[in-house]
Amino acid sequence: MKAFIQVDQLRLRFDNQFKKDTLSNLSFELNHGESLLLLGPSGCGKSTLTFCLNGLYPRELDGEMDGNILINGKRTTEFLPGELSQQVGVVFQDPETQFCMLTIEDEVAFGLENRCIPQAIMGDKIDYALELVGMLSLKKAAVTSLSGGQKQKLALACILALEPSLLILDEPTANLDPIAAKDLIQTIHQLQEKTNCSLIIIEHQLDGWTALAERCLLLNHDGEIFYDGLMRHAIRDKFSELETQGIWLPKVTQFLLNHVDGTTANIPLTIDEFSKQANLWEGTNWQQNEKQLGTKKEKLFLEATNISWKANKKEIIQNISLKFYEGEFIAIVGANGSGKTSLSRILAGIQKPTAGTIHMKDKPMKTWKESYLRDEIGYVFQNPEHQFVTNTVFDEAAFSLRIKGMDEHDIHKKVASILNTCGLSSSKQQHPYSLSQGQKRRLSVATMIINNQHMLLLDEPTFGQDAHSNVQLMELLQTRFYHGTSIVMVTHDMELVNQYASRVIVINEGKVVSDCSPADLWQVSAEQLTQWQIDLPISIQLEKIYEKEANYVSTPS
Repeated sequence: MKAFIQVDQLRLRFDNQFKKDTLSNLSFELNHGESLLLLGPSGCGKSTLTFCLNGLYPRELDGEMDGNILINGKRTTEFLPGELSQQVGVVFQDPETQFCMLTIEDEVAFGLENRCIPQAIMGDKIDYALELVGMLSLKKAAVTSLSGGQKQKLALACILALEPSLLILDEPTANLDPIAAKDLIQTIHQLQEKTNCSLIIIEHQLDGWTALAERCLLLNHDGEIFYDGLMRHAIRDKFSELETQGIWLPKVTQFLLNHVDGTTANIPLTIDEFSKQANLWEGTNWQQNEKQLGTKKEKLFLEATNISWKANKKEIIQNISLKFYEGEFIAIVGANGSGKTSLSRILAGIQKPTAGTIHMKDKPMKTWKESYLRDEIGYVFQNPEHQFVTNTVFDEAAFSLRIKGMDEHDIHKKVASILNTCGLSSSKQQHPYSLSQGQKRRLSVATMIINNQHMLLLDEPTFGQDAHSNVQLMELLQTRFYHGTSIVMVTHDMELVNQYASRVIVINEGKVVSDCSPADLWQVSAEQLTQWQIDLPISIQLEKIYEKEANYVSTPS
């Protein structure tokens, strides 16, 4: 029997990058019902391969493409426009790029209408797809009212309603809170069992996915396949290359490798695997090598008093009062749609509250001139495109410096340094929109870090980053922190909270429900954390499992 997907000697090059192939001599197959993890560093061509598999390339390609791709025995170039979408469904890395309707219900219905699904059964299909992703109660809501994570769920629902034979998920959990990410993975698992669809998952965060897809296809920086096989064998046989390429490992695996000397063979990939062999890890130091970020200073920088904000008659932020001092590294966490992004925009002066006041340096924020305000507070948007204003990566990083009238020689020196640190030197003449999502995120952070504001607010700064880029970004933020910049970071990544934050603010349904140190947050009951859609960092999880197993073994029968 022929494979469902056959890729043979695929090569792709863009016109604006004529010196280098984006994809180079890719060959692999995928069978009906098989699952595959497509992994590689940011910018290696993973999303580009997706556009090849769903037929967008070469039809919409500004460049050249060689080789063959067959879906169910038919070349992708032989499908009529729109025909291939009946076989291949893609949830893109940036979900906003695939929305075209006003309401959630109409967005899901759009694809079904294009398939000429009868009205009599369309409603049930819409409800089924929205229920799968936990959004049925929002069916009548406007797409623009959704949080980033909710938009990702909606994009998935639109594809699930079409029941494709191949489902490609490009960073499906990147904007989801920890509990929602687990639920989504379980949903995909159940869906595949019901439909036997083939599955390609492009992810940096592998936790939960390795139990669903044991096979991985690994790409390097040059867009070449350097491994095709089981993930656990890749860790055993290609560990140094995984590190060199900056490919994430499951959190359980990475933690144990960092804290235990020895072989990479038979190391757990999941929490369940660890639980079955927890007694083997006696002597492990469960505590992370946490960085000492200092204590809160007494000088108040920003104060929000009784702020609320409404949108579409719904109260998103409810009577929040917070104080931010100089010298703090703060994480804002909580469920998708809880109001984290709205709060961060209000704090940055980008969005005005409907009630309450904000003071910066004891002066009402509304009285600050915009130019002076931006010298004090920098903001990195959840969607990087929202802040790009120039035509090249270099000019984007230089934009604010030129506004300030800095000498061009000094600008070139400073921009070259920051682009090198962010791994963007080779892309400096590219248009910002042509970058991968991970590269766009690094550029958006670079445009803020290049200035010396007293406070940086960042909405999911590590979204879409490979392991190397993630470390580089956090080191940049840490450096800015050590030089006096207060950091306020909206994130779903509890590992970052545990390792970097000195304070964590939990938002639930528009209210502050906890404001404490990370160590104190991890002592909150499991039931309460789950209600807030928060998961424990991996080190805390493993320690609890080990202690439970050790106590069980040592208890007399």
